Amino acid sequence: MTTKKNHPAVTVDKIALLEKQNAELQDKLVRSLADYANLEKRIDNQRQMFIALTTISIIAKMIDVLDDLRLTQTHLQDQGLQMTIDKFITVLKTEGLDEIKTDGQNFNPEFMECIDTQEGKDNSIISVKKTGYSFNGQVIRPAQVVVGREKKLH
Repeated sequence: MTTKKNHPAVTVDKIALLEKQNAELQDKLVRSLADYANLEKRIDNQRQMFIALTTISIIAKMIDVLDDLRLTQTHLQDQGLQMTIDKFITVLKTEGLDEIKTDGQNFNPEFMECIDTQEGKDNSIISVKKTGYSFNGQVIRPAQVVVGREKKLH
């Protein structure tokens, strides 16, 4: 003996409504997953930017120490101190620090700051007062230079 269960009639309208709701939920799911993926990327980019800014801040402080060590070396002329300075520079370079090249260069305001001018070849670097540095291609301290200017006849 079998019993019949009464099932509500499934109509075409109900099926269409359920398919529409299903499609809307799938769309929301896809959008939510895309939003989440974008959020992860944004957080990762912000984390990388924070690390870079923190690193630049620390490197900039180390550059000041390097300046002091070099100044001390000019007065002491100590071989051990020079070895330490060289090692310190090597460590900074391996972390992405580069000196801004000024030897034989013309003045470039993107990488240099003109602090004075002297008679000499126009727009060429006469001397460097403070070494400039870039970190992973970004200038963190421009080179402070004296720039040549041709003597003008009156």
